[in-house]
Amino acid sequence: MSQHTTPDLKQGLERFKQFRSGQTGERVFCHPTCHPSHPTGFCPCDQAWPATLWFYFKSTLLLTALKLPFNTFKIAMLRWSGARVGRNVFISADVWIDPAFPELLTLEDEVMLGVGVRIFLHAFDRDHFEAGRVVLRKGVIVGGFALIGHGVEIGEGAVVAAGAVAGRDIPAGKAAIGNPARIVPLRNPQQAELEPHE
Repeated sequence: MSQHTTPDLKQGLERFKQFRSGQTGERVFCHPTCHPSHPTGFCPCDQAWPATLWFYFKSTLLLTALKLPFNTFKIAMLRWSGARVGRNVFISADVWIDPAFPELLTLEDEVMLGVGVRIFLHAFDRDHFEAGRVVLRKGVIVGGFALIGHGVEIGEGAVVAAGAVAGRDIPAGKAAIGNPARIVPLRNPQQAELEPHE
C-alpha cells in the first residue's frame, strides 16, 4: 500500500468485513481514509488483481442485466450478487444499483423501481469512506430517475416520487418529493375523488 493509507486500515477493513456480513447491528459504516484519489483499501479495485478482475466481471454482468427489460434475469443477478430480494419485485429498465457492495441492499416483497432509478450503497469523502445498508420495505414504489443514498431505509408502502433525491429515511406510508426530498402525506386518489370541487 502507498504512504497515503491510514495506519489503522487493517482494523478498519476487518470492521467493514463484519459490517458487510451483517455481524453488526449498524446501518452505516464509516472509517477515516486518505483522499480517494489514492488507494484507500476500501474500494474493490484496491484488491489483488485476480480479485479486482472478478469484481469487474461481476459488476459488468449485474449492470448489464439491470439495463435490460427482463425482470426475472435482473432479480436472479441481484440475488447472485448477494442482495436480498423478496417476492413480486419489479425492476424497470436502465436501473443502476451500486455494484461495489450489493449485499448491503434489501428489496422486500412487492417493491417497484421505476426507469432510471439510482441506488447508492457507498460514498467517499475527502477524508473518510462510508457504506450503508439500503432497505426498501414491502410495497415501496420508487419513481423514475429517483436517487436513493446509502444508509437509507424506506418504510412500508412509501412512495419516492420521480426525480426525488432521498438521502434520509422515508417513514412508512409517506411520500418523498423533490431534491432534497421532502416528506409529505401520501395522496389517496380515492379520497381525492370524494372531496368536493370548488
